[in-house]
Amino acid sequence: MLTPATARHLSLLRTLGGPELSPYSRWQRLGWDASSRYLLSVQKQGGTPLRWWDLHSEGATPLFAHSVSRCVAAWFLPGSQRLLSVTVRGTLQIWSVTDGTLLSSVETGGSVNNACLSSDGTRLLLASSQGRVLLWDLERSWLVWRLEDPAFLYGCALSADGRFAAVGAAEAQAGAATRASVRLWDARTGKPVGSRTLDAQLIWNVAFTPSGEGLVAANSGGELLFLGLPGLETVRSIEAPASGALQVEFSPEGSLLAASADTSAFVVIDVQEGRRVFAYSDLDDMQGSTANFSPDGRFVSWGMDDGKVGIWGVKPRP
Repeated sequence: MLTPATARHLSLLRTLGGPELSPYSRWQRLGWDASSRYLLSVQKQGGTPLRWWDLHSEGATPLFAHSVSRCVAAWFLPGSQRLLSVTVRGTLQIWSVTDGTLLSSVETGGSVNNACLSSDGTRLLLASSQGRVLLWDLERSWLVWRLEDPAFLYGCALSADGRFAAVGAAEAQAGAATRASVRLWDARTGKPVGSRTLDAQLIWNVAFTPSGEGLVAANSGGELLFLGLPGLETVRSIEAPASGALQVEFSPEGSLLAASADTSAFVVIDVQEGRRVFAYSDLDDMQGSTANFSPDGRFVSWGMDDGKVGIWGVKPRP
């Protein structure tokens, strides 16, 4: 398992997929299954929108690839051989991981820009940039709660214990200005728990700590703010990569934080020390990707400039 001491020795171990050159800017959103055997990529613009690989295979070719129109995100559902994808129009689709077939499709009835699956795979938090937030029950295929917010909404998150839902936001100010904000709700009922405005233009993304005791908010000013729960008080602040972290994710045990920038780069941060222990960039401003830890804590995945996916780890000593 990666630790702050070993993560400084990360190196590229493997690449997946073939080159998929595109004249458009590219963003990949990656995700692992619970066993760390399968890895998926959702591509926005350029390339095939939805792909996944079986890492037990030595080849780089995806196990399956589908042209899902305007796919926003996807996840492997825990305890099953199924995969969930969501589109901009709020269409939820369930796929078979092993044979690639579409098993079901349902409409949630609203536009989606960001989404987060609960740790047990039963609930889905959906947010649109226009201020709509809803929680969807996947087992019953129904809406648990829905609300409207006047702010512009960005990345969202559900706490692992199921208590809280959060979203990064930008509140409109006089003229064309905005002010960063974090919204916090009771994930079971949708009732507001707290809201905090911060000294920046917007909050790109949020992530709950694995312990459930706090929340990290990535602002447009290049900071990662550690906020307490439920009051959202600032506990500490550390430097984010470049002008801001578009995505953040904790390692399974919480000692490391991966942050992806809007400048084709990602960093791995020692949470306790608040310093970078690893950084990588392919210097291509036309692309970006989430950086995701494998559930077994041994690897980090990140999408590369030609549409490939890289897997970083620590090479065993000879």
